[in-house]
Amino acid sequence: MNNFEKKHRDYLENNFNGRVTFNRVERKLYGHDIATIPSLVKPLLGNTIPDAVVQPESENELIELSKWANENKIPITPRGKATSGYGGVLPVRQGLVIDFHRMDNIIKINT
Repeated sequence: MNNFEKKHRDYLENNFNGRVTFNRVERKLYGHDIATIPSLVKPLLGNTIPDAVVQPESENELIELSKWANENKIPITPRGKATSGYGGVLPVRQGLVIDFHRMDNIIKINT
């Protein structure tokens, strides 16, 4: 069990049952992107393992999750496929990784 507060774990489990993980092995997979972090940079980043990974399925779930995280001062890191090799998806402040892979329906593209 990580240091994430029980009330936060309970909220996420109740609202994202089956789409949230606190498992260390699974969370560790979300602590990097497609590239290897250079050894000189790694110490500067510190712990990049998130406290939890959540997979919202709808815009409404995403909005509610974002509001809840903001109210509880929990950092969020958005994650698509993590195919960028520049560290943009690394949760350098731990908190939540929001994995968007379940939100795969394009409703509208603004051009």
